[in-house]
Amino acid sequence: MALPSSLPANDIAALPAALPAAVVRETLDDAGQTVVRASFVGDLPHGPMQVFSAPGKPAFDASYQAGLPHGAMRLFDERGQLLQETQRLGGVAEGITRTYYPTGKLMQTQQHVRGVLHGEAVAYAESGDVTARLPYAAGRLEGEASYFHEGRMLRRERYRAGLLDGEVVDYAPGGGVAQSSTYAANVLHGPLRRFWPNGQLMEEIAYRQGKPYGNARRFDQAGREIVETAASPGFMKSLEKLVRGS
Repeated sequence: MALPSSLPANDIAALPAALPAAVVRETLDDAGQTVVRASFVGDLPHGPMQVFSAPGKPAFDASYQAGLPHGAMRLFDERGQLLQETQRLGGVAEGITRTYYPTGKLMQTQQHVRGVLHGEAVAYAESGDVTARLPYAAGRLEGEASYFHEGRMLRRERYRAGLLDGEVVDYAPGGGVAQSSTYAANVLHGPLRRFWPNGQLMEEIAYRQGKPYGNARRFDQAGREIVETAASPGFMKSLEKLVRGS
């Protein structure tokens, strides 16, 4: 289900546009230091609001309209280091949200439409390398998700309506495919294949509704199928007698 790219004009218009002049109020701690500074119209926050964890160190700042967050919103740690910045329209997340490591390096970006994840979410290591790309549509994973380590792809998944649906591929350290499998609505359904480091097929197992179906096929590193044969009971008895010397 697609979502609109921004809050509809009639929703924004529903927010009160003309209000009496705002009054700035401050809350002080026992030492007389400002803990909260906010603008109010009546009992409703309307305008900037700041919360402090210590003198000169912000913990939170945002803008309000008629009691609802409306505009930029930022969260800080106890040192005053920015942890997250986002946008609010009519009280709900809208646009890009950025989350940061305590070092200030970017940790994650997400996109929201009317408070719902919609668009690509990207996760980062502190080094700046991308560790995951996750596609969202109307709050659920939809499409191809991929995971990385130090620039190397680790895994690739396909999603439909929030569920694994399609091919899942895991990659070996050398970059080749280590395993591939197929899912239907979050359940293994189809071939599961494992591969030797040289790329040759090692094993193939068919699945139906999460359970193995039929016999597994196995291959050596040269691609030759390994045929496993079961010895007959009579042969095993003869071998046992031979070992005992009888």
